[in-house]
Amino acid sequence: MAVGRVGSPERVAAVRASGLLDLPEAPGLTRLTRLAARLLGVPTALVSLVTDEQQVFAGQHGLPEPWAGRGRTPLTHSFCRHVVDSDEPLVVSDAREHPVLRDNPAIDEIGVVAYAGMPIRVDGQTLGAFCAIADTPHSWAANDLDLLEDLAAAVASEIELARAAHHAEEGSALVRRILEVSQDAYVSIDADGLVREWNPAAERLFGWARDEAFGMDVSKLIVPEEHREAHRQGLDRVRETGRSVLAGQRLELPAVDRNGRLFPVELTLQATNMGGGRPMFHAFLHDISDRRAAEEQLRRQAELIDAAPAAIIVRDPDGTIRFWNRGAEQVYGWPASAAVGRNIHRLLSTVFPTRLDAIARALEETGSWEGELVHRRADGRVVVALSRHVRRPAADGAGHEIIETNTDITERRRAEEAREESERRFRVQFRQSTIGQVMLGLDGVVLHVNDALAGMVGRSAADLCGHGVDLLTHPDDRDGDTEALAGLFAEESDSYERAKRLLHADGHYVDVQTGVRLVRDADGRPLHLIGVVQDVTEQNRARRERDAAQLVLAERNEQLQQANQLKLDLMGMLSHDIGTPLTAIMGYGEVLTDAELPGPLGGAAARIITGAHRIDELRHNVLAMCKLDAGELTTVRQPVALRAALRDAADAADAVVPIECPDDLEVLANPAHLRQIIVNFLTNARKYGGGATRVSVHSRDTGVEIAVHDEGDGVPESLREHLFERYTRAADAAAEGHGLGLHIVASLAQANGGSVAHRPGVPTGSVFSLRLEIG
Repeated sequence: MAVGRVGSPERVAAVRASGLLDLPEAPGLTRLTRLAARLLGVPTALVSLVTDEQQVFAGQHGLPEPWAGRGRTPLTHSFCRHVVDSDEPLVVSDAREHPVLRDNPAIDEIGVVAYAGMPIRVDGQTLGAFCAIADTPHSWAANDLDLLEDLAAAVASEIELARAAHHAEEGSALVRRILEVSQDAYVSIDADGLVREWNPAAERLFGWARDEAFGMDVSKLIVPEEHREAHRQGLDRVRETGRSVLAGQRLELPAVDRNGRLFPVELTLQATNMGGGRPMFHAFLHDISDRRAAEEQLRRQAELIDAAPAAIIVRDPDGTIRFWNRGAEQVYGWPASAAVGRNIHRLLSTVFPTRLDAIARALEETGSWEGELVHRRADGRVVVALSRHVRRPAADGAGHEIIETNTDITERRRAEEAREESERRFRVQFRQSTIGQVMLGLDGVVLHVNDALAGMVGRSAADLCGHGVDLLTHPDDRDGDTEALAGLFAEESDSYERAKRLLHADGHYVDVQTGVRLVRDADGRPLHLIGVVQDVTEQNRARRERDAAQLVLAERNEQLQQANQLKLDLMGMLSHDIGTPLTAIMGYGEVLTDAELPGPLGGAAARIITGAHRIDELRHNVLAMCKLDAGELTTVRQPVALRAALRDAADAADAVVPIECPDDLEVLANPAHLRQIIVNFLTNARKYGGGATRVSVHSRDTGVEIAVHDEGDGVPESLREHLFERYTRAADAAAEGHGLGLHIVASLAQANGGSVAHRPGVPTGSVFSLRLEIG
């Protein structure tokens, strides 16, 4: 086990947190090792991550077998551990003469003779070393060490980018797992209305598979046609103002599924990244067709009540009329518009068979009263009615209301029907209510309970009556009930609401929202308690899951922003830190070429210039790719002498090719972009077509077509349609490449107001063309 800085637990933990120890070699790190080996003129370069037991090569070039295949060595074979231990560069011209390294087995077994290693630092920890190795003694120039240090910084940036991407992927996986088990449909769209997430519940609700829905306009998937224009206008408004008026609200809207079924949904909409950039919208939706059907049934029941021949009146305990059906209009001659809001006893000049306070007391004590009343109609006629009063909690949960059913006793059958209707209404409002309702004695014993509450705890109404409600309450919630009840008895309030847990018959607890009111008699003495109970288990679970998902999404967005900043830093490094020394290399190379050096040296200088131009081409391609991904690819066009520009591009590509172009022809383009496109065409011709055979220029209408011809095997027909798309390359291509070059030149051409194309050559080969405007 290593000691010192190498064995530091914090440092080793940072190495493991990089996520690179157990993964295949990172392509970006491998490219940097190849670049280092090529620029420094050594056979081997390594990105070595050092743990307390071994060194692991996250990127390598030129390492001999079997070590290259293993991708790691024990610390006994490590020079890089000394870089980590000292946190300083280690530069050795001949390790066989070094007092510390001369006995290291890597000298004989791997061939490490000359070594130069720079620390790789990430977040204050030295994870390993970026090193260059030679199998013979080697003197390291100051410029070589500066370059190696710059590349080590690039390696650190690449590791940070890989780590950020790894963490973002882990966060994304957690969000996906949460959304996959969500019972509510989850749909996420971007500012253009295109679907970016679609969970299994959304697949079930709308009938579209995720692969079908992803990237589609959400309005064409779930928004009814007559509402699509309003949807598009809403998105336009958000893009213009950066503010969503619907975000955070619970909405009920119509939706349509794959089969054209129109149904109502309830959704909660959230918007993210509204402070800057383009917003994203997230919605949880569920079908409320059943709820709407229940509401419709209640409406129909209300219409039935309104159509009943008996006088059905809902009033406050003080006599204020709240509901007056058509039967009451027929019995008493007063329309509902005249009766509602007035005192029923004064309006009808009621004559009671007993004292009014005795009737009120009976209502409070028993919940109902029945007797004969004498009323006077609007036309002055007297009506003797059999009247039944039922006391129940008010529909809004505040206080109570009285339902009166009055029937003319001269028609006994009608009186019986009115009583049955009154009883039915009572059953609907209490026993058959979908909301749990309970009446408790002052000692907490259940007096009445409806089926909804009994089902909520897995028992029958008969089993609950006569038992204490505190036995159903979670022990931790009982003290809260006691304190709230004390406030009612002390007349600090008329009612209270609180969340609690009830014990189900099978042993688990049910989350409920309760509302409790203390009923008093005419003298203000407490009589009993009325409670309304609603099961909120699913709502609480859904809210917790939604909040957790939103938190993870916010964290992932922050990680992606950090990863994007790393990419911008890499662009700056490529533009300046590599571009500056590269310009110097090309300049000194040209000086050497002009100096008429002896034969071998002259050829070496030419190769230096050629290699530098190729590196510069790679740098420009990477910069263009980064700008393209960031949406920052722009250009300023100017008249360019085409023949000279084509000759310059051919020289840069090290291509000897005939150029057929008029001397005085000019095109509108960014010179660097034009050069990059033609160099790419010529390089591809050398890689895949045996080299360009000629470059031709033809005037086409208002533009100019520049064509690079080769006589190779040509582009396979299966690739032609996607030739200029990202990552397109032949599966069996012998040349190295990543399928980005043609995608980049297509983007550069578009930025310059032009276009690129391909056509088969005659009889063989390929013709790659660039069309630009005449200057």
